[in-house]
Amino acid sequence: MEHLLGKMRYLCDETRMLTGITVAYGTSRESEHVLYGRAEEITLKDGQFIPCVRALAEDSIYDLASLTKLFTSVMTMILVERGMLSLDERIGEIDARFIHLKDVTVFDTLCYRVCLQTPGRIDDAPDRDEGLRRLFAVSVVPSPAVRIYSDINAMVMKYVIEQKSGMALYDAVNHYILRPAGMDDTYARVPEGKRSRCICYNYEHRIVRDRYILRTDTDLGVPHDPKAMLLSGSGHDLCGHAGLFSTRADMVHFAQALLRGELISRDSLLEIATNRTGRYNEDGTYRQPLGFLCFTKHPLQRLSEVPAHMGAHALGISGFTGNHLVLDPELDCFEVFLGNRCHGRVSHITPPQGVALSHYGLDDIGAGLVPWPDGRHIPSSAKYVYQKDACLHEPIVQRMHALGWLA
Repeated sequence: MEHLLGKMRYLCDETRMLTGITVAYGTSRESEHVLYGRAEEITLKDGQFIPCVRALAEDSIYDLASLTKLFTSVMTMILVERGMLSLDERIGEIDARFIHLKDVTVFDTLCYRVCLQTPGRIDDAPDRDEGLRRLFAVSVVPSPAVRIYSDINAMVMKYVIEQKSGMALYDAVNHYILRPAGMDDTYARVPEGKRSRCICYNYEHRIVRDRYILRTDTDLGVPHDPKAMLLSGSGHDLCGHAGLFSTRADMVHFAQALLRGELISRDSLLEIATNRTGRYNEDGTYRQPLGFLCFTKHPLQRLSEVPAHMGAHALGISGFTGNHLVLDPELDCFEVFLGNRCHGRVSHITPPQGVALSHYGLDDIGAGLVPWPDGRHIPSSAKYVYQKDACLHEPIVQRMHALGWLA
């Protein structure tokens, strides 16, 4: 475990890609975890950033971001298993508000067999009503050759689940997933009395060409994702793509309940984790391999959301805030990373054409301090996604072999 802890220190203290991270791993029956770093580092007071150090705790609450999609996928399969939904049903017939999806099936939507696009970005909408109008006006557009993953499919599936279950999405998730799995610390809207346990994702920095953007609107317990923040009404109405908050203990319960077949059958879990889209294009590029609202294994490990030691029937899903979940039903193992790559970090850089990341003071792995217009130097997490194999997956595999959890 010391090797893994050293890598976590590297991510949090040496490269400063993360403020802190909790890592859990195990099998359907056993698990182990370790945490390192801070839940909060700075705050803005009277126009100045000042230290506000708060350590991670065993019961820290994390914004799951896109890990919410896996709950949406599992919820869909629960309805299918109970005969309440068929994958062949058409979205526009289930919910007539989707006027352009009359011929699009649930299966099409779950596995990204269709590319969906709204008439205008939802996160640019002036209010929730306009955001919803844009979502219900979603239509099918030609699929990109390589990058086909999108939030929109999971956002649509929310309304399929609600129509077929007769419940709001969070109520359905709570009834069919959270309570059966013993997840009593997972929320769409974190109760006021528990918000002090939430990780801080505020003060995210972005560079988009010549624009330097600082977010100061992400309060504790409010979804970081701008679309979820808008459409959910700050958590009152859970979206299908993002918006759940949870703890390390609850996410271990979730992974183990899936591996044990307590929420859906093994066959349904394997259906979720089956590659539906990945294939080589004529130019040698590879189309993203996706299952039902999740990733499957990519032949190029650098681009894979599934670690090298897991097999063809494993699934993976990451959240922009710094989280990651992978599980392999055949190996009977899982890994959960709950990190923070947003708070006080440059999370995203889109440089002008011809400008390299080294221009911003970053090294070959994307680590470094980025000069900000106000004179501060901000740590970068822009390339954190590419560090997960060497820094987390590999030491976890060594540890699970040592414990006898992997053959």
